[in-house]
Amino acid sequence: MPDTYVEVTHTSWFTRIRKSFGGIVAGFLLILAAIAALFWNEGRAVTMQRALEEGAGLVQTIDAGRVDPQFDGKLVHFTADLQPQGTPGDPLFKTIVAPAGSLRLTRKVEMYQWVENKKTKTQKKLGGGEETVTTYSYEKIWSERAVDSSSFKHPSGHMNPPKSLASETAHADSTKAGAITITSPSVFALGKDEPLALSEADGRTVKLAVGTGRPVHVQGGTVLLGFEPTAPLVGDLRITFSSASVERVSAVGKMVGDELGSFTTSNGTNLFMVREGEATAAQMFKAAEDANTTMTWIIRIGGLLAMLAGFRLVFGVIGVLGDVVPFIGDVMRFATGLVSFALTAVIGPTVIGIAWLYYRPVVGLSIIGVGLILAVGFLMLGKMRARDRAAAAGTA
Repeated sequence: MPDTYVEVTHTSWFTRIRKSFGGIVAGFLLILAAIAALFWNEGRAVTMQRALEEGAGLVQTIDAGRVDPQFDGKLVHFTADLQPQGTPGDPLFKTIVAPAGSLRLTRKVEMYQWVENKKTKTQKKLGGGEETVTTYSYEKIWSERAVDSSSFKHPSGHMNPPKSLASETAHADSTKAGAITITSPSVFALGKDEPLALSEADGRTVKLAVGTGRPVHVQGGTVLLGFEPTAPLVGDLRITFSSASVERVSAVGKMVGDELGSFTTSNGTNLFMVREGEATAAQMFKAAEDANTTMTWIIRIGGLLAMLAGFRLVFGVIGVLGDVVPFIGDVMRFATGLVSFALTAVIGPTVIGIAWLYYRPVVGLSIIGVGLILAVGFLMLGKMRARDRAAAAGTA
């Protein structure tokens, strides 16, 4: 059975117009969502910045070698050797455990399975219709994610069996940095995963627990459940194990007895930081401020792109109407694209400025000023182009 299929569909001009009106509603909703996200993001950024400024002014560096009652309930910073308590072991394969001093043991399970690839090419036709050519291709790969083959366009001959075993991570019971206990999930995410060597006995343990009829092969740190390692079949499993450890950590948080927890600032923000290696309190707060700035810009850019996409959807019907002659439709889409960009360039900074006006008035007024300058610039540019066209028409 071939692994590539081509499907050709035709959409009439009237159907495209009807769909584009639905795009107007979706576009307005997307614009509103973008405005809400931009406004919320500025509030989040200011709240976090104020919390970090407050924390930087309160934090005290302590000796983690002993628990001092005078720091109970206070925001503290320390650097110390990390000692995981308990050895992580696989909950299913009891004989497979991480080396002593490990933070976690990770089991990664991949299945050899079919995946569907889809490529679409759309061409506009005279009269406003569209022809869409969709190519579906199928290939077999190792994937940790179980692929549901029943959703394939052509599932026949490309069926995947259920994945009988999932990936999983086991952690140490807790950790100690000097005399201080750290149980936050953040600490268990530290360190780099290193492959764990396996024995033939480990492979047999895996086979017995999984209960598959496939032979087991152990190659270094990989267990393969399949008939032929070099020519896998759909449904074969590939299992690897890895462990991670950290020698020294720096942390910031609230002392509660002998444990380090989250510190709540006056605006309700929880502060807890832990990183591998040595770092001063100032370095850790600076890194947190940089991360806050990065996240703020990521959400800003995402919000502006969503707003731009929303305006494109709103104006999409204009391009469809012009597609009676494909060239005219392209010109209209280019024009509405410029309008969408202009509206986004004006409304986006204005929303951000209003948010800052609400949270930080001085900065907010400055950002609104930038938006107004852009608005005036686009207006003047439009008038200049209109005047030039009028002059050109007069000379003609």
